Parts: sequence; C-alpha cells; structure tokens
Amino acid sequence: MKKIFVLILASAIGFGSIFSQTKTRDLHVTYIANDGFMIKTKHHKILIDALFTDGYGYFATPTKETLSQIMNAEAPFDSVNFCFITHYHKDHSDSKLMNDYLSKFPSVKLITTKPTLVFIDGEQFRFVKLKKQFCELTPETNKSIKLTIDDVTVKALGLKHMPYFEDGIDIEQYMKNIGFYIHMDGVGIFHSGDTKMEQFKDYMAKNGQWKEPVDVAFVYYELLNNGKTDLDYLKKTINPRHIVVMHLPPSLYGEWSKKVEQLKQVFPGITLFKDVLDNKTIGF
Repeated sequence: MKKIFVLILASAIGFGSIFSQTKTRDLHVTYIANDGFMIKTKHHKILIDALFTDGYGYFATPTKETLSQIMNAEAPFDSVNFCFITHYHKDHSDSKLMNDYLSKFPSVKLITTKPTLVFIDGEQFRFVKLKKQFCELTPETNKSIKLTIDDVTVKALGLKHMPYFEDGIDIEQYMKNIGFYIHMDGVGIFHSGDTKMEQFKDYMAKNGQWKEPVDVAFVYYELLNNGKTDLDYLKKTINPRHIVVMHLPPSLYGEWSKKVEQLKQVFPGITLFKDVLDNKTIGF
C-alpha cells in the first residue's frame, strides 16, 4: 500500500509539473537600446525599433556587436518572424540596416506605417521591391487598425508623437508615431512608441474603455513622469500585469532607477533595463 501511495504521489507531482509548464505563458524580453527590444513567446520572435545606430548624441544605441548578431541571425536573434517600427526617427530605425535585413531574410515581415515605408524607400532606392514583406498599418491619430497575420494579432494605435516646441512651432507635428498592441501565443503586449501622457489620454478619451488584456506594457519613460499618479492611470486604463520603462537617456538613469524602485513598492511588476542584451523572462 505504501509503495502504491508513493507511485500515485510521484505521478501527481510529475503531471503537475507538466501541467504547469504547458499552462505558463512566458515572455522573454531582450533589451537592445532605447525603444528597441527583441520579444519572444512560445512560437514567435519579434524585433521592435531595434535596428538603428544614431542616438542623436543623447539616447542609447545598440553596440556594433549586437547589430552584427542581429544582421547575421546569430542566437538569440535567430528565427525572427517580424520587425516592427513605431516611427522613422533615426533612434528607432536605420534605413540601410532595415533594407539589408529584409533583403537577407525574406521570411521576415515588416510592420509599420506608410510614412515610415516612404521614408526608408526615399533613402534606400528599390526598397519597394521588398513590398511582399511589408504589412502597412497607418491609423489616423487617435484611431486604430487591426490585422491578424501568421496567427499574431496586431493593433496599430494612432498615438501622436510627443510634441517638441521651438519658436512656438511643434517640430514633431508631421512625425507619424504609432503604438502597437500585439497578441501572440496567448500573451498581450503594448508598446507605446514615443508618446507622452497627454497624447495617450487623448487617445483613450476618443476610444473609450481599453478591452484587450495587457500582460506587458513597454512605455516611454515620460508616461510615468508623475510617478504613482501616472502609474495609477495606466493601471486604471490598460491594466498591465508588468511594465517595462523604455527610451530613457543614459544621463537620466540614476534618477530614474530610484524612481522605478519607489514605484515597485506599489507595483512590483516594473522593470528598467540598463545595459544592451540585458534580458528577463516574465511568466504568467
């Protein structure tokens, strides 16, 4: 009888372990630089705002070694399915790198806006010949467009690029920024691109209650400028289970690392990456 009980217990533990492994939805995040990440789920791997070299002397940039790994599909950057670009600033996308990458890996699809595609094509003659790899999503400001491709649901959100005023003129008024909501392998991902809280609130006001489940939200750091007040708003609206703070200039890292530690006291699921190739597996 004792042996039977031990066998039953062992079987239960074994099946429990197998069940927990199949139930868990892991999201593996690798920081590249600035807004750039590689995001991996069970069956899919994406790059977002990851191929660039210019930080305008202010923002973090990928190392040459990391870019070489990506361009040569060396682990962990092998078997990428999608590239996403939120907008065509140089600290988010390099036209030549993107042209070369898509040319080298014809199975990879690029998801971005028409203005971004036009910009890259203007700098890289014949880029349009790769259009079979393009998935163009260009929502109007404060509107959205949804597409399902290869079992991945993508929603492009018309989140206006944060303004930057010089002599009373918003020099970013023609910059087309979009946020992404990506649902793949049971994991919901939000990436804000370059938008501040004022612009995000405008979007929410015009679109009503957020309905999609957000497991991880990648948010521009100024979406948390007001600390707990902004955090509470994000929790109230998109209700993320985890937050990754991004686009932080290296000069502000000391200040913001302290701020993030304070926010962890009320929301433990918040991460600030510092170094290129820092990574984290987030389980649900």
